[in-house]
Amino acid sequence: MKPQYRIDLDKLAETAAIAKANADKLGVSLLMALKSFPLPAAFPTLKPYIEGVTASGLFESKLGRLLGKAVHVHAPAYAEDEIDEICETCSHIVFNSLGQLARFGKRAREKGLSVGLRINPGFSSADCLKYDPCCPDSRFGVMAEELEAFDAAGVEIDGIHVHALCEGYADDFAGMVEKLTGLISGSKLSALCPHLRWINLGGGEVVNDPAFATPRAVAAVKALKALGDFEVMIEPSEYMVRYSGSLVAHVLDVIRRKEKDIAVLDVSASCHATDLLLFDMRADVLEPAQSESGRTTILGCVSCLAGDVIGEYRFKRPLEIGDTVVFGGLGCYSFAQQSWFNGIRHPDVVLYSAAEGERTVLSWDYAEYLREFWRES
Repeated sequence: MKPQYRIDLDKLAETAAIAKANADKLGVSLLMALKSFPLPAAFPTLKPYIEGVTASGLFESKLGRLLGKAVHVHAPAYAEDEIDEICETCSHIVFNSLGQLARFGKRAREKGLSVGLRINPGFSSADCLKYDPCCPDSRFGVMAEELEAFDAAGVEIDGIHVHALCEGYADDFAGMVEKLTGLISGSKLSALCPHLRWINLGGGEVVNDPAFATPRAVAAVKALKALGDFEVMIEPSEYMVRYSGSLVAHVLDVIRRKEKDIAVLDVSASCHATDLLLFDMRADVLEPAQSESGRTTILGCVSCLAGDVIGEYRFKRPLEIGDTVVFGGLGCYSFAQQSWFNGIRHPDVVLYSAAEGERTVLSWDYAEYLREFWRES
């Protein structure tokens, strides 16, 4: 038995349909950020619901072209030796600073790209600073006070990009849009509004909530769109895919201690579900069944890292060697961030649908591990 990242395509389509319905009610176009879910095998499921993808650099941009729709790119900075190839792979490019816009903006425009500038609206709703794009001293986007120097860039822009949310619910989204509308109205950007072709409101929206498009959120977008004749977009990622994915692990060993059991699994939070450790998140166990009266079991991982522990759980029966443990809510930022630490094999990526059953679309072996760290000269 191998561990698996299991992607439920039916659930993915269901969530994408909810996101599309919310976008339609808001009056915005729906993109999807690739960063949490770079899986072309699932593109056919997503394609009917999204207008394109957003990428964070050259490789994601090239991957995004496989969808066959628009590719937007934005990054904190672009390298001189990559910018030309990036421009060849995307339709829209966003610059994070006035300096980068001045350096590369004309080159991008000459290559036929739609050029944008990232704005930091100074709006924070995230509970964790590590997740807050607008945290103090953030490197993301041009600050309001810096907009006064906008003319120095000397490059015409087509759009504005904002990304301020993380786990943003309807009121967070509405508050961010309201803040942006006020910022644009009170700055030099107001003079650009008649010429803007698009505003990208970024990601972080909890778009799988059927009630996301509240009257306040709809009104906020409407007020923003009243500033000019431009398209408004959102680019969620996490809540497009989170609940379609699970991590299927197996018990390799059980250590019986006086007060607790320790089950050693064939996966690693450090390698396969990084956010669980980085942000002290509790994984949702779908299988086996849990019980408040069960014996405490520590779910430990197979790496040498002492802190590579998923957590403590209570099950209806003690775990045994060979048992399967399924963790839910891991469709995002799982295989996208996996590593070869300790040479631990990656879980297979398996797609499932009721109509077609399951199929393995990605599997790794020693040859690929070796290729990561050694090449013949």
